[in-house]
Amino acid sequence: MRDLQEGRSVLCPEVLLGVEQVPQESRARIARELERIMEARGGLLHACRAFNALYLGYDPTTRRYAAEPDPDSFLEVRACEGLPVLPAGSFVRLTRGAREVWGEIVAVFGRRDAVEQDGWTAAALSGAPAASDTDEQRLLIDTSVFGPLSADEAVELGRWLRPGGGLEHGHLIGAVPAAVGEVSSRDQIGSHAAFLSGAGRGFLELGPLPSWLDKDADAETVAWAVRSATTCVADIMASSRTIRTWGLYGRPASAVQDFAGSERAQELRRSVSRPGPGGAARYSALWPLLTALAGDAEDGRPQPLSGVAGAAQVVDANLALADAVTGHRYRSGVDVRLDDRWLEGGVWRAQAEPVTALLAGLDPLTPAGIGFAESAPTAQDLQQARGLDAGASRVQVEHVDDELVVLTVFVGARDFAAGRLELTQPVKKLLPEGQMILHLHHDGEHLSDEAALQRARPAHSGVTGVTWPSTMYPGVRLTVAAARAGRRLVATSMRLAEPVPVEGFGPVRWECDWTLFAYGLGLPAWSPDTAAPQRWQPSVNTGAWRPAVAALEHLIVEALKRDGTIGPAGSRSLHGRRLTASLFGADMCTVALLWTVIHTCEDMAVLGLLTQTASNAGEPDVFTWWPDTPEAWEARKVAEWGGDGLPETAMNRHWVRPRERRLPSGQRASPESRAAYARWRLDVEGRDAETELPPGTTFVHGHLRGTGPGQPWHRHLTQHEQQERRSANG
Repeated sequence: MRDLQEGRSVLCPEVLLGVEQVPQESRARIARELERIMEARGGLLHACRAFNALYLGYDPTTRRYAAEPDPDSFLEVRACEGLPVLPAGSFVRLTRGAREVWGEIVAVFGRRDAVEQDGWTAAALSGAPAASDTDEQRLLIDTSVFGPLSADEAVELGRWLRPGGGLEHGHLIGAVPAAVGEVSSRDQIGSHAAFLSGAGRGFLELGPLPSWLDKDADAETVAWAVRSATTCVADIMASSRTIRTWGLYGRPASAVQDFAGSERAQELRRSVSRPGPGGAARYSALWPLLTALAGDAEDGRPQPLSGVAGAAQVVDANLALADAVTGHRYRSGVDVRLDDRWLEGGVWRAQAEPVTALLAGLDPLTPAGIGFAESAPTAQDLQQARGLDAGASRVQVEHVDDELVVLTVFVGARDFAAGRLELTQPVKKLLPEGQMILHLHHDGEHLSDEAALQRARPAHSGVTGVTWPSTMYPGVRLTVAAARAGRRLVATSMRLAEPVPVEGFGPVRWECDWTLFAYGLGLPAWSPDTAAPQRWQPSVNTGAWRPAVAALEHLIVEALKRDGTIGPAGSRSLHGRRLTASLFGADMCTVALLWTVIHTCEDMAVLGLLTQTASNAGEPDVFTWWPDTPEAWEARKVAEWGGDGLPETAMNRHWVRPRERRLPSGQRASPESRAAYARWRLDVEGRDAETELPPGTTFVHGHLRGTGPGQPWHRHLTQHEQQERRSANG
């Protein structure tokens, strides 16, 4: 077994720490090498394969790996038997008796026999969660990565390709377990890390990773290192100007452009953008649709997609459809969006407008699985949608994006009595399955820890097991928010400015739906003569990468009142990171959520709902809530104005904020600025972010004043807090 010396690898130890820690020269060298490898491998590179190629020294000239691995490190696949979990980048031995062929998994797509040959997909299949008894995969294999096949290997591969031989047009197809330990089989980087830290550990011994870690590093540490390095490689690939990425797959930008301008791409866009009868939603799966559009062979049957070229067509197709959506190139009156990234290479949804409130607030490139979520509405769901059931809760979606869901829920009498919080099926399917924590606030009322933090069990279209405070009543209005990756629902009521007297009940102190309120308490239908509460609209940061969300206002205020640091006249203060953690939990304090909360607080500060001041250097700005008392108003004036009578300039005192800056005519942004901009957008928006700087602009990296470009402040803050914890622990 021949080792690959560290000096031969273009990877450096900094890839374990994130792309920001990798020297610019190393990033550029890695990007150039990825471009060469991609060209040699048929123009398609999954992030896990990219890590393999860089780590094991794939030679684009000879088109093979330089390292010679131990066969025992491969995953064995026996002809006509069940499959192990095979993520992209895993190495396999196709075995039939004493004969075998080596290969590497190129791409993995979900598969269902129920999808029609023209791509038509039943709504219930789009976005269906992983299940061990029904999950199927289509795995594409490259058998040339260890050099040309010998004569015996070529004969053996031919046997696999025969009907019933084990491969279908070069693909492995079969059911897979839903998880590898705690890692979902759909998490390709996680499954690949589990493979290399377990059965494939011998591959890691051929490269530099053992010298980067402690010699006694356990499997969990090794898996973390592989996941971190692969994610870093994916980020570098996504920031390349000559590579387009779709999820974890990379394609040459020129190839994507060629496909987008082809007649086949035009036909694909026309097919995907056709709604169903009467304007209903139609779901189109790309793998069979591309097969149908490929034309017929001599026997009249469609030509199947095969090998790396088939997977490359799927990536090209998704990027062409995504560009058409973001470029508003579909005909007016039709809503087109991605609904499932996993099944058959991608399922796209087309529906005549107008769309529901849920879809209206959802990024069209966020695969929300609306088809599965809406596939089995109950009679109560239908009545609620038509507004015919005065005993059912009413739910209005205020905001949905790839990180956050915000709802307004008026709790109906039946749900109130049963201890249920209705979310609706579409919203519930956006959140993780299983038990949730309900963090409940009752504006102006103190709740015990037991009442404020409740374990809620999953129900058909919401959660149950909720104990409502004794002062709540049917029809009460709640603002509910959840990080889409987390298990915490945070909800708050809203106190009325003045109580409303109700004959036979007493004063109503919290906002509610008066129809649901009267129905739930058996009172005559009526509506008080009160002005509707005013709702502000985000205006200050409308061009921000993570827009402000007005519906978070009450939740932010409640979090400040509950967890804020006590200041003058009963004020409560938190900086942005701790406020985000207070709302959604410390483990959910992602960059995207952090910016959403900060931009919302900035708008609230401009509107006078909060105040905003600079914190100590090394931390983001502090936001403060003030009670409505004369003492608080006096203290607030002192806090907002300095001794010289001039207001604080909070955002500019310590931090240079990230922004785009117009360049003089004829000048272009440097490669470093373009790379920094791409990394920032990926950090904030995720892997599907638009990473190209607008023409004629450069990027000013956010940093502490006087330190130069440095780290962006959220990364600086994380490092700062880690140092504080280490100091506190001695």
